[in-house]
Amino acid sequence: MTLPYNGDLSLSEEIARFVDDPFIASVLTGLADICLVMSLEGKIRAASGKVGSTLATVVAGWKGHEIKALLDEASAEKLRRRIEQVQQDARGETSATPRWAELVHVAGSGNVLPVRYGLYLTPDKGHVLMLGTDQRPTIEMQQLLLNAQIALERDHEAQREIDTRYRLLMDFTSDAIVLISISSGQIVDINHNAAGILGRNRSEMISKPLADHFLGQTRETLVAGLEPSGAAGASALMELVVKASQRKLLAAGKLFRASGEQLAILHLSDPEGGSVSDQRLSSNLRQLFNQGADAIVFSDQDGGILAANETFLNLTDTPSAASVRGRSLAEFLARGMVDLRVLLENARRAGQLRMYATKLNTDFGAQIEVEISATWLEDKFDPVLALVMRNASSAGTVRPDVSGQDNNMQGVIELVGSSTLKDIVSETTDVIEKICIETAIELTRNNRVAAAEMLGLSRQSLYVKLRKYGMLSREEE
Repeated sequence: MTLPYNGDLSLSEEIARFVDDPFIASVLTGLADICLVMSLEGKIRAASGKVGSTLATVVAGWKGHEIKALLDEASAEKLRRRIEQVQQDARGETSATPRWAELVHVAGSGNVLPVRYGLYLTPDKGHVLMLGTDQRPTIEMQQLLLNAQIALERDHEAQREIDTRYRLLMDFTSDAIVLISISSGQIVDINHNAAGILGRNRSEMISKPLADHFLGQTRETLVAGLEPSGAAGASALMELVVKASQRKLLAAGKLFRASGEQLAILHLSDPEGGSVSDQRLSSNLRQLFNQGADAIVFSDQDGGILAANETFLNLTDTPSAASVRGRSLAEFLARGMVDLRVLLENARRAGQLRMYATKLNTDFGAQIEVEISATWLEDKFDPVLALVMRNASSAGTVRPDVSGQDNNMQGVIELVGSSTLKDIVSETTDVIEKICIETAIELTRNNRVAAAEMLGLSRQSLYVKLRKYGMLSREEE
């Protein structure tokens, strides 16, 4: 910023003429970046810049100028109001109280000079003494701080984004992952799958020694097992036994450094559980579950629904998978807990149950005939019952072997014309009763307790009827 310079010889002496004290004038011109004496009408009578500063020659050239010509429009209006306040203060005998004004000087080239002024009325009360501080260093410092703050916020957001991606990856992956510190052997991080394999909650395992969860392991032996025996960068393999469940695990570990600390990442897997690397098979099974023509349901060992596919929702007229999750299978089976117990007990005992004929209840009270195949998925901690249900309403109720039943019915038909209706009805009752008992025994795979419950009989009554129709073996009698 350049303004004309008048070539005045002693600027402090000019200031002294208005403050009546050469010493004070010298101090003021030495301390203030800019020292101006201005008439009440706004004309600069004396101007001085701090000795040795870049402003000295610029400010000296302001003498004789109207100050509003050196300010932007807003600053000129602000200065006018401050001068009026200074005059009011003088009339109230408080002229020593400064009035502060932050003004912006402008030059023809568009350069600006922000200055914070303190305004005082001179002893003659005809002029205003303005002591200014150059605000450019302060503004530059504020800008540096602002830039640093913006950079910190950007780094913080980037760190949060990386942390979110890392946390999502840890929780989303089906693998069991553990991060440990080599120096302490403590768990730095662990995902829920790994915590489940070790039989603990994730939150209670953080910052605890990993070796404590395995038989015969200490920090030293665990770290030693992580040292790769092959080429640099290769993963180390070791066999571990979980204390809580005696479960054998295969741990693949790799060492690395982060922020000056040596860490290890471990991938835990069950060698008896088979390979989980066949992503294509997993994808195909997932598509079969989501798009299959048959209803597929997974339940826990008590019959609580864990997951159901879209076909099951269509069969039962259920609005969403969330609305069936957690409900008991008995709510959807026609015979309720009887059907559920037959499915659970037979699947648990034999591993599988095929072609179990029953009906499904819909959410609107209707019933659909289905054939159910059940498979028991064994797991030490969380066994699952898998059910495949096929709509059998179009083909009618299917029974594996009905030839004996047809013969019985044929015998009843042949009684017409040779016996009275009363005798025929009595014979028919026996035939139907025998058919029902045979069907119950077949559906429950000879589980007499379940068959009796299915028929609404006591166990003793069922044995009486079995004996009546010759359905008990000699050993049972």
